[in-house]
Amino acid sequence: MQSVTCLVKKEGSQYVSLCVELDVASCGQTKKKAIEGLKGAIETYVEYMSSQKRDKEIYRPVPMNELRNFLIPGTTTDEQAVKVIPLEFEYA
Repeated sequence: MQSVTCLVKKEGSQYVSLCVELDVASCGQTKKKAIEGLKGAIETYVEYMSSQKRDKEIYRPVPMNELRNFLIPGTTTDEQAVKVIPLEFEYA
């Protein structure tokens, strides 16, 4: 089992989730759906990279400027609450 960091925030009427270590994102109408979507996206991404024999390229952290924009969006007037969640996933 692998462990990665998942950030979740509300954006408009939906929730956005981001995996910091893999630069993979998802969204959903609830926090739970955003996290479930991210878990599925991570599993798909890791399986694809492994099938392409690109295991050494799997970990690619979110670029700092993109992470900053996710955490502290410059154009919003709403206060954003970001949750940091450890997320575990499995792949064959």
